[in-house]
Amino acid sequence: MKKKITVSWICAAVALALLASPLAAQKNPKDKFDFPKLGALRTPPVLQKTMKNGIRLFLIEDHRFPTIDLRGMFFASSAFEPASKAGLAGLTGTVLRTGGAGALSGDEIDRRLETMAADIETGIDSESASVYVSMLRESLDKVLPIFADVLRRPRFEAEKIDLAKIEARSAISRRNDDVGQIAEREFIKLIYGADSPYARQNEYATIDAVGRDDMLAFYREYFHPDNLWLAVWGDFDSRQMARKLEAVLGDWPASGRKLPSLPEVSYDYPRTVNLVEKGDVNQSNIAVGHIGGLLSDPDYAALSVMNRILSFDRMFKRIRTDEGLAYSVWGYYGAGYKVPGAFSAGAQTKSESTVKAITIMLEEMKRLREQEVSDEELRRAKDQFLNSYVFQFDSRAKIIRRLLTNAYYGYPLDFNEQLIRRIETVTKADVLAAAQKHLRPDQVQVLVVGKSADFDQPLSTLGKVNLIDIAIPLPAGEKGPEATAESLAQGQELFAKAVAAMGDPAKVMAVRGMRMEGDLLQSTPMGEMTLAAEVVTAYPDKVRFALDTPGGRMNMIVNGAKGIIRMPQGSMPLPEAERKNILDNFLREPFYVWQNAGQYKIQALGRLPFAGQEALALAISGRGVEFRLFLDPQTMLPLGNSYSSVTQEGPATVEERLSDYRDVDGVKVPFKTESWANGKKVSAQTVKTLQLNPEAKEELFKVE
Repeated sequence: MKKKITVSWICAAVALALLASPLAAQKNPKDKFDFPKLGALRTPPVLQKTMKNGIRLFLIEDHRFPTIDLRGMFFASSAFEPASKAGLAGLTGTVLRTGGAGALSGDEIDRRLETMAADIETGIDSESASVYVSMLRESLDKVLPIFADVLRRPRFEAEKIDLAKIEARSAISRRNDDVGQIAEREFIKLIYGADSPYARQNEYATIDAVGRDDMLAFYREYFHPDNLWLAVWGDFDSRQMARKLEAVLGDWPASGRKLPSLPEVSYDYPRTVNLVEKGDVNQSNIAVGHIGGLLSDPDYAALSVMNRILSFDRMFKRIRTDEGLAYSVWGYYGAGYKVPGAFSAGAQTKSESTVKAITIMLEEMKRLREQEVSDEELRRAKDQFLNSYVFQFDSRAKIIRRLLTNAYYGYPLDFNEQLIRRIETVTKADVLAAAQKHLRPDQVQVLVVGKSADFDQPLSTLGKVNLIDIAIPLPAGEKGPEATAESLAQGQELFAKAVAAMGDPAKVMAVRGMRMEGDLLQSTPMGEMTLAAEVVTAYPDKVRFALDTPGGRMNMIVNGAKGIIRMPQGSMPLPEAERKNILDNFLREPFYVWQNAGQYKIQALGRLPFAGQEALALAISGRGVEFRLFLDPQTMLPLGNSYSSVTQEGPATVEERLSDYRDVDGVKVPFKTESWANGKKVSAQTVKTLQLNPEAKEELFKVE
């Protein structure tokens, strides 16, 4: 049986920009740099108006460019969705726009907006639902009715719901690919609690549980005019704009409902040490911290200055500059509008300095509580904050978005201007008092994502270690009938006949690997693509797959617990899920099952349909895999197999369809394989040459 490998398209792009200036123009770093005083943030004139149905309007004229933008916020949240349907809010926010509105389908809206160079976007996150519209001034009268239909008369087309769910499943399947994202996600779950709506994560089962009726119910609950804050800015006359909005939104009836409250966060400052074991990495991602606070806290200005000192003057200098331990370092006291943020200090460091880096972080947190910062640290931190903060207001759009957000959360419209004035007055005593009140270095939660065998010290030196399982739960697969002594005996008999049909069982038992050259036809979003491929396998756990791509030859190698992808642009580790999927293919091969028959349970299921014909079906399980093998009743040769797996579109029933059997050294081997997922063809592999038991030196499978 030839080896079938699923190819994942991996694209990498690196862009570097270097700016150089003459050495003569550089200033001595010891010289004092004098920066001019920052200009004051100026909120543009705003016409505020509340429509009769409750819409809060903020109209800002800006005649510099012939464009108009709208941004609306509804008080809705993913925190309001049931845990059993996690993902409902996000799906609703997506399909609200893509699923059509009024008399237009989603595709028709796309086409109309494209002809006008206009855009409408919607979404729902953990604290709000949002809508954004961008257009040229001349398109206003055509875009406004579409915008109103999206808000008032969404269609939630079935095909767009299906597409959104595919994208959601795809995101789930990739969520463990990036170590940094794993650390961020699991740290948030530690801070808020794994069951908290602010740390909840979508799963395949919760996405599958969401239906169109759920989306309609969520929409009807929260999308009302008296639950909408709407800002409009650009090239228009405010009074005329108010009349136009009244024409398309004014007869939208108010709900009269009382707005719900966001769920509260409960936190008792536990001290925990946690590990996500990643044996395929050589560096650790570290996060240390506890719950944060709110932007409305009187200490927020002092905490903002403290952030800068902790991150740049303390953590960065000592851990990266002085000790040379980390690639990146940070310290940040997070604050939210209505939901507390999280305080976190973190680093990316080589595995061999993991515990040392954590120890330094804790020491620097304690030092902030024990003594005042220096005058220079205070001055530099305030300058850094103010000089970076202004870039959040360097455009009219950014200023207005902040203004709308402040209004939405019930903050003063000039909150940001107030914060700047407060930052300017922060003292060393303020920083010390804020650190003593808000930082708790003895009550932090520690998270490390890395390879514990390479740590400089056992992580347990910091406390009892909790192991975090990040395996992605799969939906329950199809269950066959209970096995009986009769069905198991019949299964063994049928499988033995299948092996005999492939050749002398002793020759099948002697197969230890193969080399294949041929063509791989792969379905991609751009259409089908055929590429030359070469596969070398060596039982039980070595594979080298070479593919000639338009960007050059790609080599994907698996050698036991390690895997790598090599391309002309560079190398990268093979994602763990892909490595496991490749090795699982070994465990499903009839050659391998026959050679390890004592470790498998083989059950006869009777005659079942497969690939458009009736087949003898066997349920096979063992070595961590479960699959069904289908035999041709006439020849007894395998027609293929089916199993549950995870594709780029999420969980799927995968079928490997085998045909064109040819004799190779007395063993019949299929020269064509087609791969299907959920009834859709995704790839085909045609063999040109095949050799059993080739000489395959260990160097061929070198991963390091």
